[in-house]
Amino acid sequence: MTAATDDARDPLLPGRLLTVERDTLLPLLRSRPDPDFALPAPACPGWTVRDVLAHCSSALIRVVEGRFGPGVFSPESNDRDIAERADWTTVRVLDELERGMTEAGDVIAGRADGALDRIALGVGVPPRL
Repeated sequence: MTAATDDARDPLLPGRLLTVERDTLLPLLRSRPDPDFALPAPACPGWTVRDVLAHCSSALIRVVEGRFGPGVFSPESNDRDIAERADWTTVRVLDELERGMTEAGDVIAGRADGALDRIALGVGVPPRL
């Protein structure tokens, strides 16, 4: 293999990662009692586990629905997405997360420039959207 081959983008990799994550994570999350979702998320100061899940689900649904307006994925946008889901049941947040994890892979694969690949890796979205 050449270096160019090693560095070639696999457009299906993000979708495969999301599928494995969905199939592993969602059953675990669905088995947890509601109080667990109110626990703080140490990697995201000021956010609860539920906030992190609401953020992830909203980001994936934005990808699925192609909603990339100005300021998308900014801290302010993230806070708005979480606030919009504040009255949702945990089940509804998890259902949205599952939908996003199921459907976003095809959308990500279709972006020839790879601009959305990183969202499947949980490392954020590049600002060039």
